[in-house]
Amino acid sequence: MPDARRLACAVAGHHLDAKQLRSFELVVSEVVSNTVRHGGNPGEQIRLAITPKDGYICVQVTDSGPGLVPRPGGFEADDDGGFGLYIVENLARRWGVTREDKKTRVWFELDYVATR
Repeated sequence: MPDARRLACAVAGHHLDAKQLRSFELVVSEVVSNTVRHGGNPGEQIRLAITPKDGYICVQVTDSGPGLVPRPGGFEADDDGGFGLYIVENLARRWGVTREDKKTRVWFELDYVATR
């Protein structure tokens, strides 16, 4: 996970203000951690895609796990005391989960400049 976070922050650091970079690092950590924890088989490759767009950055984390049915706005702390997707819900401008070709992709978008 530290490698994914470092790579993502190296790409995003050129686009995000300081506050957003801290938020970005936290959201990347949560999404990648969830993928490692709930994804496919242990040791399986996880794909991280970071795409700067006009005014925001988009991140996609893909694995072969079974996915989940998200309920935006309905996340709370999990049984282990983590806040996972609750953090994503509150810091990202948008996020979602897609399932395609037996792969699960969790994605989020974060504005370059903090708006809240």
